[in-house]
Amino acid sequence: MSLSMWFVRGFRSSAVWHSAVQQTQSSKADWLNRTKRFNNTLQEIVTNVMANGEVAKTPSLAKRLVKLMQYDTLLRVPLQGHMTMMAYEVLENPIDLNEKNLYKAQVVSCAMELTQSHFLIMDDFEDQSKTRHGQPCWHLLSEVDNLIMNDVCMFRCLINDILKAHLERSVYIKMIDIFNKMNLFIAIGQHLDTMIPKAKDYSLFTQENYDKIVRYKCTFYCLEMPIMLALILCQKDDEAIFKRVSYIVRDVGALYQMMNDFTELGDEEILFDKTGTDIQAGKCSYFAVKALERASPEQKEIFKASYGSWDPEDVRRIKNLYKDLDLFSLYKEQHNLKYNRFLKNVNELQSDDVLTPELFIKLMEASQLNKWNIY
Repeated sequence: MSLSMWFVRGFRSSAVWHSAVQQTQSSKADWLNRTKRFNNTLQEIVTNVMANGEVAKTPSLAKRLVKLMQYDTLLRVPLQGHMTMMAYEVLENPIDLNEKNLYKAQVVSCAMELTQSHFLIMDDFEDQSKTRHGQPCWHLLSEVDNLIMNDVCMFRCLINDILKAHLERSVYIKMIDIFNKMNLFIAIGQHLDTMIPKAKDYSLFTQENYDKIVRYKCTFYCLEMPIMLALILCQKDDEAIFKRVSYIVRDVGALYQMMNDFTELGDEEILFDKTGTDIQAGKCSYFAVKALERASPEQKEIFKASYGSWDPEDVRRIKNLYKDLDLFSLYKEQHNLKYNRFLKNVNELQSDDVLTPELFIKLMEASQLNKWNIY
């Protein structure tokens, strides 16, 4: 759940990018310093909240939550946190960018990043993944075992306590509402992403269901949330603006998931020599959906007989079917169509709009932390 390098590289072709590139590019050192400051603030906030809350009465639990934070949150670039902070810095009135308000924004950014950890730990457990950040996943540690569900529950409660301890009640209520919506969306997306493949019913492999998975698992969390949280902090939030945010970024969520599905198949030059996992796991991916839309009755039988199999020969048949159906040309065509539509929407924003072009430029800058390809 993060943005990608192709997002920024394509953005450089727009008029908006050229007008602001000098102001938005950051060096690697800048990013390292920002991450270091973020992690220091995160540890300070978590320690203080636990010391003054119910968890302090159970020292072993407080120690465990700190270890969980160190084991996951502090080992990655806090992209969601950075994006939330950047959105706030752009959206807030300059006169109100004081130390007190910036610290509140840091608190919300930390809550966002802790939420990312909550999702990753749960996702690793549900997928029975083996490693994360180059080390065994949390659920595989001997001291975790059947306490995994209690751990993620406590982590989510900690996020709530952090927001409650630092925000005015009116702001806190709005924040909790948005975080609860995000948790609901992620759960719905996880359900669809898991149950559709398990059903083995390829009538469910529709564009509508694929779009739902993208919306619930990707677009809302990765793209809309940082902006919505910043708008609440700036007291510029309302449903009309939220809807506009959703409209502007809708194509980007689709692009991100499509690109993710593509990389599962490998680079185009070596496409048929690299095995991903979407085919084997029977995922409702962009390519699976489009294959069933384009396939002849005979080709559909090949798909149904081979998809969702770990047999290398079955995987090869599916990849050859994608090639025969020319899905990669379709993918590039749709990629460019959605990308250009997004650029058009951003370039049409006015500089005095609440949602300024600069806002999206800043967020695109953050996405440079990932290294993805673009055509």
